[in-house]
Amino acid sequence: MRHQPPVLEDGTWRVVRHADVRDVLADPRFLVPTVPPGGEDGHEGGGMAWLRGAVSRFSNGAEHARRRSRALALLARLDPAELRGQARAEAEAALARPGRVDVMALLARRVPVGVLAVRLGVPAVRREEAVAAVRAIAAAYHPGGERNAAADAAVASLARLLGEPDRERLAAVAGLLVQACDATAGLIGNTLAAVLRPPGETAPIEDPAVEALLAETLRHDPPVRLTRRVAAQDATVGGVAVPSGAVLVLDLAAANRDPAVFRDPDRFDPGRFGADGRPGRDGAGHLGFGSGPRACPGERIALALAAGVVSAALGRSPAETAVTAVTAVTYEPSPNLRVPARLEVEGRRRPPAGRTR
Repeated sequence: MRHQPPVLEDGTWRVVRHADVRDVLADPRFLVPTVPPGGEDGHEGGGMAWLRGAVSRFSNGAEHARRRSRALALLARLDPAELRGQARAEAEAALARPGRVDVMALLARRVPVGVLAVRLGVPAVRREEAVAAVRAIAAAYHPGGERNAAADAAVASLARLLGEPDRERLAAVAGLLVQACDATAGLIGNTLAAVLRPPGETAPIEDPAVEALLAETLRHDPPVRLTRRVAAQDATVGGVAVPSGAVLVLDLAAANRDPAVFRDPDRFDPGRFGADGRPGRDGAGHLGFGSGPRACPGERIALALAAGVVSAALGRSPAETAVTAVTAVTYEPSPNLRVPARLEVEGRRRPPAGRTR
């Protein structure tokens, strides 16, 4: 069965039911796998090993709370409406020309990171350097990712672009920008891949709000597929006893298609959500940003940046900059992320002045 109680597979417990995943995410007895301060090898430095050991993502308890509060303070100074408007304007300008465009290279992996980097302290004239640095960091961010001199140099480069901030601020900013690089890019790409299909390939989608499109993408095809937890003590998940020390793989993608929660779960249907992206007729939310005390702190900012790019691509404004269809899509080879590596779309010209749709 696709949605069953937790099952032990290859030494880890796989959790797939929506209720079980939410319960684990809310339960303080389940911790994230940590990275020691200074990195896995115990040596503090300025590269990826140091960064992994300094961000909130790979810490627990009081250390996590302190690091998360630093990130939240940075986010609190940002205006989602302004970020959305800027992302939209930049995407419109890039899509104004006709012909095929790779949305991932031109927009999804550049605009959110670039806009956010400048708002977090990178000089505007050096924003492309920041985008390149963050992409290198993101490729090696998670423990087990490739450690290389380029990624280590990217951490140092980002520090210089930010004016050599204190290390806690550098870690907080880097963590936020990494999320804008991979997860937000995936949200943009997966949304457009779902909506802009060639005529006849899929059933036509009505004209829902961009917020509903993003929410349904986060349910139906989330960029972050899995997350892990470790049981700090004996516990029970979905009626199954899980021993202390057990590693749990929470399958967010599967939980988001749980038929006990979502009707016709394999169908892409933005009508499940309201115009504001909140749960609608199914009465349940997606797990695209996690849940509980460790839910993604940058949800509002990520949605604003993604909405700006997606709305430009769909032409939902008087500017009429838009694309007509996805012509090719390939995905990054990742067990945890579903992010298009390339998403080619066919552009269309703006209408002549004075003409409306």
